[in-house]
Amino acid sequence: MEKNSQNPPSFLEIKLERLKKKLADTQKELSSTKDQLHQKENENIKLRLLLESHVNPKDEYNKSRTWVSKIVFIVAKANKPLRSAEIIALLLRREPVLHEKESREKFLSPSLTSAIKSKRLIPYKLPGVRGNFYCLPEWVYEDGVLISEMRQKIY
Repeated sequence: MEKNSQNPPSFLEIKLERLKKKLADTQKELSSTKDQLHQKENENIKLRLLLESHVNPKDEYNKSRTWVSKIVFIVAKANKPLRSAEIIALLLRREPVLHEKESREKFLSPSLTSAIKSKRLIPYKLPGVRGNFYCLPEWVYEDGVLISEMRQKIY
C-alpha cells in the first residue's frame, strides 16, 4: 500500500495549532492591557500633580499669620464675597488644625468678628439669604452697597 504524501494532521498537531493561536491572542490582549495600564499610570500621575497643586497651592498663604489675616487672604484670593461656610471650606484645605475642631464655625467666629471690627472685612446682607457675605472694603461703597461686579459673583 502506498502512503499518501499528505497525511491528515494528527490530533496533537491540531491541538498544538489551537494552543499557539490562543497564546498569540493572549499575548495581544496582555500587550493591550499593558498599554492601558501605562496610560492610566500616566493619567494618575497627572491627576496627583493637579491635586497637589489644588490642595497645596503655591501662593503667599502663610500659616504663621493670624486667623484674621488668613480669613482676609482667603476672601481676597477667592476674589468674591464669601459666606462663612465657604471660608471654612477653603481654609480646611490649608489648615489641618480645623479638622480637629468640634465646631469650626464657633472657632472662626471671633476672628470674623475681629476682622469686621478692624474694618478688614465688611459684612454684606443679601435679602432672603441667611447670614452674611464677607467682602473686602474696596468691594463696598460707603453707603454699604456692594459694587455690581461683586454682586454678580454672588448670584
